[in-house]
Amino acid sequence: MTVGEAVLLGFIQGLTEFLPVSSSGHLVIIQVFLRLKENITFDVFLHIATLLAVIWAYRADLVALLKSDKIGKGDQPIPKWRFLAFIAISLIATGVVWPFKDKLETLFETINGVRVFLIINALGLGFLPLLKRGAKGLGSLNWLGAIIIGLAQAIGAFPGISRSGSTIIAGLLLGLKPSEACRYSFLLAIPTILIAAVTQIPDALTSGSMPALGPAFAGFLVALVVGVISIPFLVGIVEKGKLWGFAIYCGIVGIALFLVPI
Repeated sequence: MTVGEAVLLGFIQGLTEFLPVSSSGHLVIIQVFLRLKENITFDVFLHIATLLAVIWAYRADLVALLKSDKIGKGDQPIPKWRFLAFIAISLIATGVVWPFKDKLETLFETINGVRVFLIINALGLGFLPLLKRGAKGLGSLNWLGAIIIGLAQAIGAFPGISRSGSTIIAGLLLGLKPSEACRYSFLLAIPTILIAAVTQIPDALTSGSMPALGPAFAGFLVALVVGVISIPFLVGIVEKGKLWGFAIYCGIVGIALFLVPI
């Protein structure tokens, strides 16, 4: 892997991990068209970079988890231990896809699944303008809502379906105000990304596909910087209710992949 390829993949990961356009789907597209072989060890580097980006963006909430009794803004914060319990419930709900892990991984090898799921993702994002703008804080969340958001995150395991988009949409459907839907989505991303990175380590160690230090560091740094920039950008767009632009983009890319010979 060259430095240029690593920078490109790092940029795509840092940008699309948080924007509702599916990082996994875009990485499949790039790898297929540029004929890049997947490097599991490099994927771990990218996961760690995006994990650090979320930690930086929501560092105030993480400090609050250590020092305060409640999480969230406005007049409906959520007690800390209740919030942590709901995060655990969401993670367990996300785990429903684990028995299908091997089958899901085959979807990451071809463009066929990606183009279908990108169109589905576009339809989901296009539905958002029809939603009534919620005004609830995280304190309104209950265990059923935590399960729903976790299941939405499970759907995001498909390449072409956005993890952040799915969980934010679920939060908005539950009546959460846009900023709080984003808050829960990204704080849930921290253990999710960490688990994804840890589960890849055994395969990385046995693959013998250690990238050169230069490309690995370049991809890591780019993914980290772009991720830090992307998160507040997305939150601002969600608060303005203007995710339709991403819906149009995903729809165009999905349709184009049907028309372009692979």
